[in-house]
Amino acid sequence: MQKPKLLKAIVERQNKHGRDQGQTVFEYLGIIVIIVLIIGAIVGSGLAAAIANAITQALADITAN
Repeated sequence: MQKPKLLKAIVERQNKHGRDQGQTVFEYLGIIVIIVLIIGAIVGSGLAAAIANAITQALADITAN
């Protein structure tokens, strides 16, 4: 009598997995869009140049010692 319960559990798990596959594509797309917006905001605000200068200075300090 355990076989029908086991079979039902397997089928339900496979059906759930199939529905989630399309969702992950949209989740990845959403993450990429958010990252692009953050990078755009950093570049647009001029903060990118300040970050680059700070990194360059830190590297110069490390290599000078």
